[in-house]
Amino acid sequence: MSVDERKLIGQVLAGRTEEFGYFLEKYGRQVLALVSRLVPQQMDAEEVAQDAFVKAFTRLESFDFRSSFSTWVSRIAYNCAVEHLRKTKRERTVDVDESQLAEVTDGMVDELMLTDDEDNVAQLQKAIEMLDVEDRTLITLYYYDDRSVRDIAYIMSIKENSVAQRLYRVRKRLYLLIKTFSING
Repeated sequence: MSVDERKLIGQVLAGRTEEFGYFLEKYGRQVLALVSRLVPQQMDAEEVAQDAFVKAFTRLESFDFRSSFSTWVSRIAYNCAVEHLRKTKRERTVDVDESQLAEVTDGMVDELMLTDDEDNVAQLQKAIEMLDVEDRTLITLYYYDDRSVRDIAYIMSIKENSVAQRLYRVRKRLYLLIKTFSING
C-alpha cells in the first residue's frame, strides 16, 4: 500500500470523510467488475458494489494494513455478492460428473482454453457463468484480475494451498461444461 493511502485512511478516520472518495474513484471499477462477474443482473451488481464500499467505509477502522486496500475491499465485495446471491437465490449452477474429472488432462484443458476462436471464447464465458459463486470467483480473481494466490486466499477466506488445487479442478470442470455445450449445442 502506498504511503498516500495510509495517510488518506488516517484522514478519513480523523473525520475528513470526503477523502474516502479517492478509494471509490481508484477501486470502484475493479470492485464493480468483480461483483458483475458474480451477480448476473447489472443493477443488482451495482447495488452490491455500492454496499461493499459502504461497508468498507463503516469498517475502515478495522482495516489492519495486512493486505492492500484493494484486496481488503475485494474481500468485502465478494462477501456482499455471496450474501446477495444467497438472499435472492439467483445462483444458477450446473454440476458435472465429478468422476469424469480424472479423465481430463492438462493438455486437453489447455488446448481448449488457450484458443482465440470466438466460439470457444463464448462457450468458455457461458461455462464460467454456470459455475458456483466460489468457482466463478476463483476464475475471476486469478485469470481476469490477475490476483496472487495469497490475495485470492484472503479475499475468499480459504487456505493458500487450496487455491491452486481448486483452480486445477475448476479448469477441468470448465472443460467438461464446454464439451457438454459443444455436444448439446
